[in-house]
Formats: sequence, structure tokens, C-alpha cells
Amino acid sequence: MIGIICDSVVDLPVELAERDDVYVVPIMVVLGEKSYREGVEISKSEIADYLDYNFARTSLPSPADVTEAFETMYSKGYDELLVVNLSSGLSGTYNLFKTIGEQFVSEHHSVKVESIDSLSLSGGIAMLVHKAIRMKERGDSLRVIASDLRSRAGIKNIVYFVLPTLKYLKQSGRIGKLQGSVGEILDVKPIGTINSGGIFILSGRARGMKKAVEKMVDRLIVAVKGKRVLCLALYHSGNDSDTLALVEWAKRKIISLSETLLTGELSSAILVHGGRGIIGVGALIA
Repeated sequence: MIGIICDSVVDLPVELAERDDVYVVPIMVVLGEKSYREGVEISKSEIADYLDYNFARTSLPSPADVTEAFETMYSKGYDELLVVNLSSGLSGTYNLFKTIGEQFVSEHHSVKVESIDSLSLSGGIAMLVHKAIRMKERGDSLRVIASDLRSRAGIKNIVYFVLPTLKYLKQSGRIGKLQGSVGEILDVKPIGTINSGGIFILSGRARGMKKAVEKMVDRLIVAVKGKRVLCLALYHSGNDSDTLALVEWAKRKIISLSETLLTGELSSAILVHGGRGIIGVGALIA
């Protein structure tokens, strides 16, 4: 039987994350001197409150937690495992899972493991996992599913997101401190994307969240024009009224592009690097 293992940055909708054939390993969030398993030992609201006055960081999942994922799925009868992770260009998570998966196969010769570098994050990966589940349900083999996902990763998986503040990126060194300070003063909201190599890049900017979200949605619509859209993603962080209103506006603009729309809150890993009020959209194309 085919089972799926992924890390919590995948941001699977609840109905997918709670499937028997899916196992989600939590990443670690570091607040000060203490580390927590996101979603298990600390909530997103607690992390958001901490970020109001402090900076936080993330670290790789515990190797013991990753090993437990393989052992649990195997004990449940899943001897063919599809492992889908956060882009290797953004984290060492993919390499950690791949290494532990290879060790597990060496100890359990009947097990097959296919490791997928999503070259994406959050909803971008969730769309790949959704595609994998659909393929599994129609009877495709592990090898065929893995080949399909690799052919889409970084190429047919489009993701854009708007960040409400640059201060966390500035603190982490992902953008220059002068650039970040000027952006805050001018209320410039960056539009980010993940390139074909799985690396975060800034693809545009606009004054104010509303204009930035409008520009982001327009970019997605242009990017998929004339193409068949297999799945859409719409994610956000925080639940303030302004953010939710923009999320609803974006939903109305893109809903007609595909029959499938994945929605939800962003993982704590992304919250830590962008704060409350992030809005992201994505599309998986044929």
C-alpha cells in the first residue's frame, strides 16, 4: 500500500492531513532558548503573539520524529512510501527525510521509498500532495506518482505571496536592512514567489496590502492563461478582518480557474518569517 509522509510546512488542509495514509511530521519553532513542535507543543496564535515583541526562528524536524513517521506508516501496512518535502533550496528538511528514508529502506528491504523535492512551500506542496492522492486513488503506482510530481515541481507549480511586513525578512538577512527599512517607511508590500530552482525571490511590490494582493492575483491569472489548472491554493496567516476580507476577494477572483481549491492557514515556519497577514495564491497546471 502507498502511504505519504511530509513535513508540516506542506500546510495540508485538515481533510488531507488527517487521512490514515498521510503522516505529517512537525517542524521545530525556536522561541528564545526553547524549541517546540509546531501544532503539537505550541499554537500559531502563541507564536504570533510572541512575534509582536520578539523574533523567532525555525529548525529541522527532530530526526526521531522523522524516524517515527517511517516506522508508524510501515507498522500500518504502508510499504510504499511517497515522501514530499519543503524545497531543498529553502531548508535542509528534504535531505533529512531522504537520508532517514534511505536508512529505513536498508533496514526494511521490502519497503520502497520515493523522495520528492517539491521545490516549493506551503500550498504549493499541498497541491502536489493532493495530486498524488488523486493518482493513488485511481490506481497509479508509486513510481508513476513520483515521476509525475517530479515533472511538475518547480515548473508547473506556481506560487505567489504578499508579505505584510519586511521586518522578519530583514532580521533573517534575506533582504538588505536598508531595503527593508525603506519598504516599511513607504508601506511597500513585497510580492514573493518561488523560482524553478525552489528559491525564494522577490517578483514585485506595491504600496499597501490591497494593491499588492490585486497585483499578485493578476500575476497568477496571467501565468495560467490558456492552461488547464488542476488545482488552486489560497493560504493566509492571521485572522484579522482586513486579511480575511482580502482572502475572500482573492477567492472570488480565482475560483473559476479550477474545480479544486485548497485553503487554510500558513504553517508556523512561514509565520515566523513573514508575520500575521500573509496572503498567498498558487496553481498547479497540467
